[in-house]
This record gives sequence, structure tokens and C-alpha cells, in this order.
Amino acid sequence: MLQRLPNKCKEEYYKFIQIGNERQTFIDSDFDYTDQNSQIQFLRIGSLQLNKNIQPCSEFKRSQYYQDNSLINAFNILQKDIQFVKNIYLNLNSLYGVWLNLQGEWHLIKIDEKIPCYLTGNIQKLATLECECEWPIIIEKAIVKVLGKNYDILNRLIEESIESFMFMLIGQPIIKVSTEDINNLKNVIISQMQFHSLLFAVQKQNGLECGYVIQAIVKGNIKEQELIQMRAANRNLVIQGQQQIQNDKCIFFLTFKQFSEIFPELCIIQHHPNYQWNSKELIQQEKREFQQYIENTYCYDFDIIQESHLYISICQRDQNFNSNQLVSPIKYGLIRILISKKNDDQYEFLTGDYNIKQNVCLDIQSLAQGSYTLFCQAYFYNQIENNPKLQQEQQRLFVQYFGSSVPDNLIINKNEIQEQSKLMLASLAIANVNEENTRTYEQLEQPEIQVTTQMNLGMLYFYYRNMGTTKIEEEVIFDNCDNIIDYETMKTLNKFNVTVPPHIDYLKLYVYDPFVIFNEDQPIFQYSCNIKSLVHSSKKTLMAQSTNFSKINNKQSIFESTANNPSLELITYMKENAKQATRIWNNNHIDVQMYIYQHQEGVIILYLNNTQNIYEEKLTFILDNLTINCTASLRQGNSVFFQLDSYAHLFIYLDIIDIKKPYSHKIQCIYTHYKDI
Repeated sequence: MLQRLPNKCKEEYYKFIQIGNERQTFIDSDFDYTDQNSQIQFLRIGSLQLNKNIQPCSEFKRSQYYQDNSLINAFNILQKDIQFVKNIYLNLNSLYGVWLNLQGEWHLIKIDEKIPCYLTGNIQKLATLECECEWPIIIEKAIVKVLGKNYDILNRLIEESIESFMFMLIGQPIIKVSTEDINNLKNVIISQMQFHSLLFAVQKQNGLECGYVIQAIVKGNIKEQELIQMRAANRNLVIQGQQQIQNDKCIFFLTFKQFSEIFPELCIIQHHPNYQWNSKELIQQEKREFQQYIENTYCYDFDIIQESHLYISICQRDQNFNSNQLVSPIKYGLIRILISKKNDDQYEFLTGDYNIKQNVCLDIQSLAQGSYTLFCQAYFYNQIENNPKLQQEQQRLFVQYFGSSVPDNLIINKNEIQEQSKLMLASLAIANVNEENTRTYEQLEQPEIQVTTQMNLGMLYFYYRNMGTTKIEEEVIFDNCDNIIDYETMKTLNKFNVTVPPHIDYLKLYVYDPFVIFNEDQPIFQYSCNIKSLVHSSKKTLMAQSTNFSKINNKQSIFESTANNPSLELITYMKENAKQATRIWNNNHIDVQMYIYQHQEGVIILYLNNTQNIYEEKLTFILDNLTINCTASLRQGNSVFFQLDSYAHLFIYLDIIDIKKPYSHKIQCIYTHYKDI
């Protein structure tokens, strides 16, 4: 266990060893031993003749002193692979230590050997959970210390959760698989048992969660059918299924069909004995407060040194353990995670998830070496009846890495958070382009324009990618928009208009209403809309496009590749590198630009009309060792006369005649026309 943890955990271990070696008897001064029950005394666990070996217990019985139903079910699951217990359990003289994962961070909890007992005359009886081994009782006390330093905390838990206790004991994410498809269920159980994974299922009985661990697949007595062998924490929890074929009273058997009917989900904790951990508290970079909830946004960069199987999880604190401070139960917040590979300012979406649960986890089977960005949005229910300190603690989040190789750095992305989120969401949209969710403008000879609409990760987005030569306009009217709200206002918005000029991307984002998710068990999210499109086209004679154009590598190659065949990449290149002049009409600047770029083989001139008006201009050239190269119908001797429709562009090339001689040029420009179409 120790070698897989960060250095700060190793420091806790060495301190534990030092305390255990220095003291003959360890007394835990932090634990609260006060109790109003006169029959309760705290005795040394060594005097109770319990088995000190770390081995499975045959049965766990509930204490009458306090309630611990979920915890004993967690112990029953944990002992399926007793190595999990050995990983977290330490004993040195009278000092005991238990590794517990608290919101994504491992801590070594130190406790002494005093255990509550009922004392009737000379008869001593455990007041803790009842079993034949020491280890569950010691681990239980460590959990009590973390939660409230007194056993009474187990009587005051507002909500018990087997999953919360399992995460505290193992720290690994719990994968859930639907049991609806029986054939898939069978394949999953058999394959996961080969990897020694912990498999369990949970149901509620009389309002309490009961967990059952899957032990094996066996042949039954009836027609040699395959049965799932399961174990309950005690005899009272056994489910009546197939006939008993063993003497163990806590063992029972179900067919796959019976299992599917009783349990909606199969829970899996995969066994990775050599995987490493690391974790870090997230610091929110942007906060938006609404009446019913709070939205926090986080953005971090991290590096992967070598290819790795990696779990990345966001851990929330279960505030319901602090029940003495609560007026009403606190629900987990809604967490959304996106992971993107980062290359300069470009993002490549890899994976993401969203949910309301304690541990939202991404299982990334293969993460290659490189730089990555973690983007997280968290929505917390604003419960004004609970005290401010508790609400503040509720919003603390930790990110945990668990994998064959984990990053040792997690650095805040200092770029503008909204801009980064748009880039990553654009990457998400590009990664999910298919025929069903994407519209194009090929019928208007604008195949470079596409609009992707998708419901994904608790969001609905309209992503406009205009790589064409015309402006696009759309009006989107929702006929139906159930529980989906506009992200900018976080309100219902049944209509929006969008205008996207050439060479511009635009993202219109809606999200699932967090308040609805908080307050409804199975909310419905759906939409339908009507879209009205209006496209402004240019004259074909003034449009020159290339759909198959390689990326710009250097100045020389682009000019060699684009002579007489300009492309969208060349427009971008000109805008970034060429000299620019803006036109004036009636003493007012208009959005018509002229770009001039000189290179080894001549001059490139680009005109862009970014207005809704027609624009005309006449150019007269004085040239030395240059010749005019443009559409023949536009050229009149040493002059070029052209007309640009709205949102159109034009290239004119001045090509060098003799490459060995210098060249020069002068241009006289006359604006002849500018008016509405």
C-alpha cells in the first residue's frame, strides 16, 4: 500500500511507526469516550478473545448500541478479497492504524485499543458490531473517529450509503453496469471475476441499504443451470432464491434472471494492486451564483510522462456524515468533467462524464504521453437553511488520479476561462460529428459550412463552423424544451438568432437544468425545434476555393501550392502576416480590407468584403518585372476593375517575370461604388 501512495502519505506512516515504537501503551486523546449509558465501558480489545488474524468473518451482526447497517455490508464486500483489508490495516503494540480515503486523499488514522462493551456483572459483550475477528471492529472505530470521534455518530447519520463507505475503505471508483441485458450481465461477471474484481449489488430493505457480494458462478442441482453464488452480511439478509447447496447460512444462489429482477445494477471495483494514487484540491476559477444553486468552474493542465491506464475522478465530501450540524440532508452536487489533449492552443476532446454522486469517474484505458487539460463544472444546491460554513465545505472538490502511472503535477490553466471552455466544447462537438447530428450547406455550394447539434454530457449545443466564403444566419425556435436552459442566462430561452461570418466558429450552449436534477429522481430532458436559414452567397466568378489543401508549413511552400488556386488557409495566412488597409466611404470606415504580401516570387493582394453591401474598386498598376495574374474578365491592360458582393473575397497575383532580377510595384486605388444590394 505504502509504495503506491504520494510522499505526504509516507510521512504519515513514518510518524505512525515512531509513535508505536516510543510508547508501550498508546492512548488516543482525540477520541471522545464520554457516554451516558452506564452499562458501557471501554475495554482493551485484547481482553475479548477475538481472532487477531486478518481473515474473512463468517457473519456480521448489528450492534444494539448504535446503527451501522451500511458499514457492516461494506465490510462483507471488502473481505471478498482479504488483501484489501491487509492494505489498509496496521497494528504496532497498542497502536492501531487504518488507511482511509477521505474525499480522494489517503490518511492514516491512529486509534488505541479501547472498545465499547456491555458489562453485566462479570460478563463482557461487544457493544460494537459483532463478529469473530478484530479487524472490522478496529476499522469501524477509525471510521467513527473520522466522522465524529464518538460512536454516537453512527446513530445520527441522516443517509447511510454502502458506496460512501466502500469508497472510504478502498478509494477506487465504483463502476456500475445495468443488469437489464442478461447475456451482457453474464459476460461482465465472468470476465471481471477473472481479474479478481470485487462484484457486488445493493438493494433497499425497510429503507436500509443491503449489499451482497458475488463470490462465484456455480452449477446448480436443477438441470445443471448456472447460478450466481452470493454472500450476505448475516443470515437475516439472505434472499430466497435457489435451494441451498452449502451449509454456510449467509450464502445463497440466484439465477441470472432472478439477479436481474432483484438488482437494477451490478457494482464493480476493479483490482489493480500495483496502481498508484495522487490527489489535489481544486480551486474554482469562476463562480456564478443563482437563487437555487451555485456554479463553480475549474480548469487545470497536467502532463502524462508515459502511456498509462488512468482513472480520473472528482470526489465530493459527504456532508451528511456531519448530521449534528445539518437542518436537512445535503445532496451531492452535479459534476461535469471534460478531458482534452492539448497541443498549443488547440484541444482534442478525449472523454467526459457528468452525474450527481460522490465520485464521478472517468476510466481512460490508454492515455498517451502528452499535455492534457481537465475542465470541470460543478453545481451545488443552495441550501440556505444550513450554516454557511457547512455550505462552504460542501463545495470543496478533490481530483484523484489512480492508475499504472499518475501525473505528479496539476497546474491551474491561467488563460481566460470562458475562452478555454468554448475551445474545449468546440473540440467536443468536432469529435462527435456524424450524419445524424450535422447539417451542411452543400446545396448552396458551401460544403465548408457545417452545423453540429448534439445532446451530450448534460448539454445541448449548436456548433457553427463556417469555413466557407459567405455569412450564414439562422433563427432557431424551440417547439419543446423540457428542462433544458440557456447557459449564459441559466433561464428558459425558446428562441435564438445567430449570425456567423466566414472563417468564424460559434457555439450556442444549453445545459440541463441543475435544479431539476437536484429535485427529481428521473427528470426528462428533450427538445424539438424549427430552424430557418438565410445564406448570403457571392458571385461564383469571384469565388476561388480549394477543399483539399495541406496545412501551412512555411512561407515558401504555401506560395508554391496556391498559385491560381487560393484557399481558405491562404486567407487566414494573409490576415495574420500581410499589410492591411481599410477602406473609407463618405468619410466613414467600412469593413472592407485590402491585404498585400510580398514574397520571393511576387506579390499577393487579397480583398475581403465583410459587409452586406456591394463594393467596387479599380486598381491601376505601375509594375517592374511583374505581371498581373487574375480572372481575365477583370483585367483591362494594367488595370483591374472588380465588384465584390457581400461577404465575398478576391485574390490578385503579381507574379515575378525574371526570378534573378528585383521587382517593384505601385498601385493607384479608386473606390467606385458602395451600396446596398
